[in-house]
Amino acid sequence: MEQKLNKPFIRIGITSIIFIFIVMCLSVFALLSVNSASQSYASVRRAADAASAYYAADSQAQIWIHQVKSEGEAGGNVLRRDFPISDSQTLQVALDGSTFRILSYQVVNNEVLEIDDSLPVWQGEEELQ
Repeated sequence: MEQKLNKPFIRIGITSIIFIFIVMCLSVFALLSVNSASQSYASVRRAADAASAYYAADSQAQIWIHQVKSEGEAGGNVLRRDFPISDSQTLQVALDGSTFRILSYQVVNNEVLEIDDSLPVWQGEEELQ
């Protein structure tokens, strides 16, 4: 009888598959995390830019109010001025010319938003047949 040679037999098949699966999962989670962080950064950047634009317009409005007050009485009429924030928004300021009291200080949208009603959405009414 032939005697079988005792060679060390290593079973690496299932271990290698599990290891590759774990590495793939970690890689996918890392890519998802990087994508999420990138989107969050872009969102925060847009919010910071919008806030900076608003405060720049606010600063210009405060300088204008100070200039009007320092020039003295402007009569009994209402003084109005617009300060652009972005392409779609404007800061509108209105002052009383005699007391220099701020009558309005508001952000106004320049664009008219149109409602898209092209999809056939149920309006809550039953159709009679």
